[in-house]
Amino acid sequence: MNDNLTLQFENNNLVLVSSSMISNLKRNRVYKLQLKRYVSRDKTEENKLFFRKEIGYIKYKKIIEIIENYSSKNNIDFHVSKEVEEYIQKREIYINERSRVGLGIKSQTEEILEKYNSYRAVIDSQMVRKLREKQAWDSFFMFAMRKSANFSVPGSGKTSSVYGVFSFLSYKGLVDKIVMIGPRSSFISWKDEFYNCFSNKRKLELFNIQDYSNSRDKKNALLYKAVHKKNLLLFNYESLDSILEEVKNIIDDKTLLVFDEVHKVKNPNGKRAKNALKISYNARYTIALTGTPLPNSYLDIKNLLHILYHEEYNDFFGFGDAQLRIPSEYDIENINKKIKPFFCRTTKKQLEVPEVNPDIILPCKLSDKENKIFNILLLKYAKNKLALIIRLLQLESNPKMLLKAISENQEDFSAILDTTSDPEDIDYVDYSQDIKDLINSFGKTEKFNSCIQQVKQLNSEGKSVIIWCIFVDSIRQLASQLEKEGISAGVIFGSTSEEERKNILNKFKEKEIDVLITNPHTLAESVSLHSVCHDAIYYEYSYNLVHLLQSKDRIHRLGLKEGQYTQYYFLQSIFVTRDGFEYSLDQKIYQRLLEKEKIMLDAIDEDILESLGSIEDDIEVIFKDLKL
Repeated sequence: MNDNLTLQFENNNLVLVSSSMISNLKRNRVYKLQLKRYVSRDKTEENKLFFRKEIGYIKYKKIIEIIENYSSKNNIDFHVSKEVEEYIQKREIYINERSRVGLGIKSQTEEILEKYNSYRAVIDSQMVRKLREKQAWDSFFMFAMRKSANFSVPGSGKTSSVYGVFSFLSYKGLVDKIVMIGPRSSFISWKDEFYNCFSNKRKLELFNIQDYSNSRDKKNALLYKAVHKKNLLLFNYESLDSILEEVKNIIDDKTLLVFDEVHKVKNPNGKRAKNALKISYNARYTIALTGTPLPNSYLDIKNLLHILYHEEYNDFFGFGDAQLRIPSEYDIENINKKIKPFFCRTTKKQLEVPEVNPDIILPCKLSDKENKIFNILLLKYAKNKLALIIRLLQLESNPKMLLKAISENQEDFSAILDTTSDPEDIDYVDYSQDIKDLINSFGKTEKFNSCIQQVKQLNSEGKSVIIWCIFVDSIRQLASQLEKEGISAGVIFGSTSEEERKNILNKFKEKEIDVLITNPHTLAESVSLHSVCHDAIYYEYSYNLVHLLQSKDRIHRLGLKEGQYTQYYFLQSIFVTRDGFEYSLDQKIYQRLLEKEKIMLDAIDEDILESLGSIEDDIEVIFKDLKL
């Protein structure tokens, strides 16, 4: 009797079995060119070919197609076991069903409408703060999908929609707690929104990892039985490094697991991403939140989808790195088609948040001294545009920062560029004594003085003001000058303690502080100041759209009263080159940000995900008109 090839399962492994043909197959070009990529390197047996566990049913179908073609050409009997056929069929039905549910909710079919109304009735009975209609649909979507993403824009009330999911699931006895993983700056919002959503209808039992100062105390706290009685547990991404196993043990099938600002774990090879994957493995309900899912490219979505679906990623999506990094038009269409059923998205316009006023641009013509150093920097950094951006921003604010290496301000560097590059690789400090003397002779820059004048004007009108900076040096310099002018200022940046942040924010909200000076990478997430402040000055800003959108939404978000104005002011320095050409780095960055924002809003209207371009794309646009 002739031997044959059989594809079957062995201990949940897909295996090709034959008593005599595997060695021949391995020598064939079909194996080397088409099949080998799916084969496991970890497990080998003479008469068996083991396939990688993570490849998923879509690749199973491809493997069958390859072996069928090979067998047909070589007159070999090939069999697929009934178990493998049934598995593929079940996976197709399951995925089609998940997609059907997601698309059905988005199109609000008659079948879905009845279920939504039942859901809405429960959450309305459980929540003091009633969700807007669009928020309630997003909340229903996240509940029904069990594992999904909410990509609604910053300031559109994503946290409240999640509390809607929690209220329904806990009412039904399906969950008893939320475990939220997010940036430390989001903790205040999650706590405040719990009170706002539930008031006296539900008592907050809070666990805050920031209440414990060292790894030992954190671990001990998570081992106490009392922690299992908490209904809101807050962890920041960095804290997971030392308590990963303890957090994993808390997450069970009655946990609603939430990743806030999930774009912070976009790097699949980073430690945050690996921690997130391990923690989310056992959760029955998982929600990923971000207003900017694709800060740079479609590759940014990969880790988010893995957090939600793990090994199911290949079954649901199956996107390769190369396909995501540089997708063709067909790839983009296919990616969006597959992703569409698994995320919801809402704009502030859909929630009827009052429109902002047109931006006010405050141009600053610079002094001869500033222009002289500008032209020196153009020559010094002509081939190092990343460093040039930082150095020009420093020149505009305080030229004395030029005398320090960028690496001395790692926090500032990372915030501007949104890159993992080592600052020492892109910069060195090497100025002649004449240039050092020129830099040291500076007083205040034109941009600095313009900012102070604008704050004084707004303060004289009785208005509270937020000033957005990048550099910690700028935050301190502005605060010091405003205090000299008799204007009280509170400052918040990376090293500001949790307790101090709360104190400063409370004073600002109570009008005990006139001006709040901060930076987006510290305070641009989940802090609501729209009830007390309507004017924001952008003293320094980078091409990081995430930071811009989130900073804007501290004062422009759901809950603003009808007719309430919101005003942004953008300071823009204007340099002059040696040949008389006027150039504004701020203006170029600002225009680039507007382009990115339009791309994002257009994508939301079309219910697709946008790709906002790489750092290299941004730099090319910013310096396009400047001869370097």
